[in-house]
Amino acid sequence: MYKLLIVLALCFPGPAQAAEPKRSSQEVWNELFAKREGREYQFNKFLAETVKGKRPGMALDVGMGQGRNSLFLAALGWQVTGFDISDVGVKQARETAHKRGLKLDAMVADVDRFDYGKQRWDLVVGMYMHEYLTRNAKKIVDSLKPGGMLVIEGIPRDINKDSLRGERYGHRTNELPKVFDQLRIRYYEDTVAPA
Repeated sequence: MYKLLIVLALCFPGPAQAAEPKRSSQEVWNELFAKREGREYQFNKFLAETVKGKRPGMALDVGMGQGRNSLFLAALGWQVTGFDISDVGVKQARETAHKRGLKLDAMVADVDRFDYGKQRWDLVVGMYMHEYLTRNAKKIVDSLKPGGMLVIEGIPRDINKDSLRGERYGHRTNELPKVFDQLRIRYYEDTVAPA
């Protein structure tokens, strides 16, 4: 049985940022999610199209944030585990799941240290996780059950550059099919479009 990779890369310009002291990823995301407290964000439309008509199974949401995609999948009957570096985002996801009566296994974890397991997931979701996914590609591929799917959406690295700090993030052109070459590519698009 084969495993599937479904990918869409979107491009949009990143905000310019002034030089500031280096903060941990957890601090940055905790601050962002704290500012978003009480606001709900819609699930990812590409993910929704991808799972439409699929039989729910075990799903992993890498970098779940406030849980918009995890909650969507749980409402469809998927058994969802989600994790994020932000304890604020994970807490908000748990609270929303409780309010909606949804079962969600949400935990605070680091993407590089998380135990993905072996042939555990029918679906792995990685939205805007960029190099965190590519450097954990082997663990992610190994974690998929036969016939399992990997769904990724992100920003092309070639176009997105924060000129003030000189940092680049995102996926290089055609990087994902190369990094996840053990998987059968069902859909890949590298396009310029609104996020």
